[in-house]
Amino acid sequence: MKTQLTLPMFPLNLFLFPGETTKLHIFEERYKQLVEECLENRAAFGVPYFERGQLQKYGCEVKINRILKNYENGALDILVEGIAIFKIMDYTEVLHPKLYGAALVEFINSSERITLANLQDATVNYFGSVQNKLVDYETVSHLSVYSVASALQLTHAEKYKLVSSFNPQMHLLNLLNFIIHIINTEAQLKDRFAEN
Repeated sequence: MKTQLTLPMFPLNLFLFPGETTKLHIFEERYKQLVEECLENRAAFGVPYFERGQLQKYGCEVKINRILKNYENGALDILVEGIAIFKIMDYTEVLHPKLYGAALVEFINSSERITLANLQDATVNYFGSVQNKLVDYETVSHLSVYSVASALQLTHAEKYKLVSSFNPQMHLLNLLNFIIHIINTEAQLKDRFAEN
């Protein structure tokens, strides 16, 4: 069953999969207030993906791992970690009397296991040929779509496309096949140059 929850929101051109971390510089009053309250209550907040001035309908829930730096002007650097992926059901830009916004979200199953046989093949192939890691089918069957996608070092826009796609497993399969194709083409070109 999908759970719904209202989360404080910090829209950014950023998308984290569960387990991924990044540093954020907090300087606007509304987000200083948000972070302060999250730290006090040991609460998480939502980062809806924001692109080209538009709030998108998916985002990631993050928790604050630690404060990295406090500045004299009240700004701070924090380390956040992705913990879940959500779809926005309803968004409020300013949740009075707070300075920041909030959204009612529905969480997406981010631990969905890889079930497509072709995707399992491509994952084993990718880890073996691109990352030089021996990964067997048993291991792959326990991996989630997003844990494999994490290993691909995708851009935030590419992560968003994966999450918002109709079929994330097929989308990941196409990404892996494309990456493997590029790597194989580069290897063939190197071999040709080495022969000449």
